[in-house]
Amino acid sequence: MRIAHVTDVYLPRLGGVELQVRDLAGRQAAAGHAPIVVTATPGFLSGNPPIPVVRVGGAGVGPYRAVRDQDLCRVLREQRAEAVHAHVSAFSPLAWSAARLAGAHGVPTVVSVHSMWHDVIPIMRWYARRRGAARWPVEWAAVSTAAAAAVRDALDGTPVAVLPNGIDPAAWLTPPAPRDGPPTVVSVMRMVRRKRPRPLLHALFALHRAHPGRFRAVLVGDGPLLPRLRSDVAAAGLNSGIRLTGALPRHDIRALLAGADLYVAPAHRESFGIAALEARCAGLPVVARSGSGVADFVEHGVDGWLVGSDTELVSTVSGLLAAPGLLAEVARHNRAVVPRLHWDIVLTAAAARYAAAARLQSAPVRV
Repeated sequence: MRIAHVTDVYLPRLGGVELQVRDLAGRQAAAGHAPIVVTATPGFLSGNPPIPVVRVGGAGVGPYRAVRDQDLCRVLREQRAEAVHAHVSAFSPLAWSAARLAGAHGVPTVVSVHSMWHDVIPIMRWYARRRGAARWPVEWAAVSTAAAAAVRDALDGTPVAVLPNGIDPAAWLTPPAPRDGPPTVVSVMRMVRRKRPRPLLHALFALHRAHPGRFRAVLVGDGPLLPRLRSDVAAAGLNSGIRLTGALPRHDIRALLAGADLYVAPAHRESFGIAALEARCAGLPVVARSGSGVADFVEHGVDGWLVGSDTELVSTVSGLLAAPGLLAEVARHNRAVVPRLHWDIVLTAAAARYAAAARLQSAPVRV
């Protein structure tokens, strides 16, 4: 099948949507499909990218570019798209247009929502009603149960399936590194406000003040908040036990997880939590916010712990640092039990969504 993945954001820009679209398209190509990526993100990929990329649009800001309907239709027609998979966050003009146009022209279309709409439901509901999105002949999906609930609300009850992100669990399960010194707490995220790195950092400061030398912490990731976070760490002094690494390649993150004892995901509006899933696959117990997408693969008290507030997060982490036996027990479980979000499951779920989208079209034709 010729699948056109339409996404406003894509490589070389780095982010969760960009990497998931690349990985999904790559897995589909390995399974015998012919995926392409259509994006408004400018730039180029060095070497010979395995998945063809068509970059569209004119003037714009960042990865967002103005694209006329007729130009987008022409691209989908020239690429002989047999299915369109539109990847939407909230503000995703290219993906929204692709979903509207492809569905109207009889192309089986799936819309995957990759973000949490809870805080913007009134805006998204207004936009969806203005566009008549709930009546489009497309199949709606979101990356987690929590994310799907908000999309369903914004679309006035339209059915929304769960089409999760994928992972190769075996790639993250490496032999545990020898432990030397106090336990290590890890978190990996983009250093932006919605990921909440600063509340996490100040929670770690509070833990350190209450229990100096009891743990070490490593925060991985880059983003606009990183300079401010580094200033906070510098002000706290060299004995805080907290290190900010900036961005790291995947193999370095795997090595870090292999030597860590606990993973913390502080965002309460986390639509999925791929970094937390990678840590879970590496065997780490995970502490995350309840009501986030992490709850789809972390069962409270089994794979980790789900907390309802920053205060509860601090108290939970404090209790776990005092209970190394409990941490080790959950780590043994996580290393032995593989989460059911590996790529075979995701590819099967995607195929089911494409089939459902095809059934919505009475007479499928290409754009």
